[in-house]
This record gives sequence, structure tokens and C-alpha cells, in this order.
Amino acid sequence: MKRGTVPARRLGNRAVLATLAVIGAASMQSAQAFEGGVSPFPTGSTSEYIAALPPIAGLFAVQQFNYSSADGLYDNNGNKRPIPFKTDVYSATTRLLASYGVQWMGAKVYSQLVLPVVSLHTEVAGHGENHSGLSNITFTPLLLRWDVAAHTNVTFGFDFALKTGSYDAKRTSVAVGYNSYQPVLAIRHNDPDGLDLGISNRLLFNDKNSDTNYRSGTAYVADFIGGWNFGKWKVGVTGSYLNQFTDDRQNGADITGNRSRSFAMGPTVAYNAGTYSINMNYQRGLYAANTTKSNAVWINFAMPLWLGGPR
Repeated sequence: MKRGTVPARRLGNRAVLATLAVIGAASMQSAQAFEGGVSPFPTGSTSEYIAALPPIAGLFAVQQFNYSSADGLYDNNGNKRPIPFKTDVYSATTRLLASYGVQWMGAKVYSQLVLPVVSLHTEVAGHGENHSGLSNITFTPLLLRWDVAAHTNVTFGFDFALKTGSYDAKRTSVAVGYNSYQPVLAIRHNDPDGLDLGISNRLLFNDKNSDTNYRSGTAYVADFIGGWNFGKWKVGVTGSYLNQFTDDRQNGADITGNRSRSFAMGPTVAYNAGTYSINMNYQRGLYAANTTKSNAVWINFAMPLWLGGPR
């Protein structure tokens, strides 16, 4: 899962701490929007699963494996800063989707649980730190799907990214130390014999971190996909766009000039066998401001765990 990037904070000797003090003044605030540079949502993770809610009742699983890397920090103008920086992130995420086989307000009804496990390595000025563990669990109590035309549907849900997982305010962490509330509206046209176009629109409203008195700003995230189906195969492009539109705040004061913006895109290929599907995509960071350009590889498997209930 691409959780953003985190500059090292505790590397254990005075020389390193002195180096980090200089780096911190130059980069942690002015070039790393969101607290610690970590977004509470892994941009680009939706991809093949934008508005992809099965029309039948049952319990479904998506298993996602991700590796992402970055090798630089970028300032408010999108220019790379002269600070040695590198990060590598590995993740395995399990998404469980319950389809109830009932309708409400003309929509099919679902719930979702997302369980990410992340391993993070960060290196600043030649000094590294590792952290692994459970990241923030996301729970979606109500997801709705409206079929608005042939092969076209609209979905709406409200994700709660919970203050859970392995978080420590004194070190690099694979989780954030606050809740994030995320309404999501997506639309997808996916003709099994032709065009596939989809976009997921998400807002990130973040609580204050009570450990640090820091509140990350509000942001908009769009994950998108476009491609063409050839029988069981599909090829196309996928990516993400992030735009933070309010400032971070700490101790009641705005931190100006550090709103995060990013854009990534790359090729995707999928195979749908009916009883299961496989997707692989690569998303290259093309633009970044006050964050990093992350390059990410995703391998995703989707399958039913149980089918049944009312039809």
C-alpha cells in the first residue's frame, strides 16, 4: 500500500539528530504535507475496483500486494529538493466485501472492511529506519450501488479510516495517529466487450492527532482507470491525483505553503476468469509538490468466499 513517505525522526545519536534538525527545518514542514508526509488514504489503490461491486449476494475478498518507492522530496513548486532521501514500502492488504442481496433507495447494499499490513524503510541523509505492522483499518458500514444504464453504475459510501495500527509519535510509523472520514462517490462504465472508464472521487477530512496536536489538511483524491476489454482480458491505464486544499495546522496555527499535490499514472492489465480475477498495474509518479514522487507496482486478486442470500 502506498502510504506516503515518512522522514526519519529518531536515529539514535547526536550527529544524526543534528543532521535531522537541519533537514527537519528544511523539509518536514515545508516539503512534507500531511503529518509526517503520510496520507491517510493510499492513492492509486482503488484502480481496477472503482465502483466494482458484485451484483449478487455473498462475501468477497480482494487481496492486494504493493511495492512502492521514492527517492526525493519536492517543494511547493514541484522542484526536487537537495536532500538525500529514499523510502521503500511493501504492503499486503485484505479487503472484505459483504453484498447483502437487498436494495435500499433503489441501490444494492454492501459493507466493507480493509486490513492493511505494511513494512516501511526510510533513509534520510544516509541513515535508515524500519517499521512494520498493521496500518489504519478502514471500515465502510454502508456502500450503495445504483445501476444507471447498461454496463454503467454509480456507487457511494463513507469510509472510516480508524486510529488503529502500529503508530508511534516518536518514530516513523506505518499508520497515522488520527481518524480520517472519507466520503466516496464513484462512477464506472465497463462494457465486457469494449470500453472501460471509471473514476473514484474521495474527500479526506482528518481529525487532530492528540499525541502531537497536529491536524492534517483536507484533501481531494481521484483514482481513475481507462481501458478496453478483449474477452477475458483488459488492457489500459490507471492512476491517481491528489490535491490538498486546506493547510495543515499545529497548536492552532496554520502551516502555510506545504499543501500536498501529486499525480501518477501507468499501464494496467487484468484477467477475469469469472470465478476469480487478477490485475497488475504500475503507476509512475509524474508530479509532486510538498511530497514525494512514488512509483508503485500493484498485484491484485479478487474472488468470492461465499455466495448466497436473497437474490
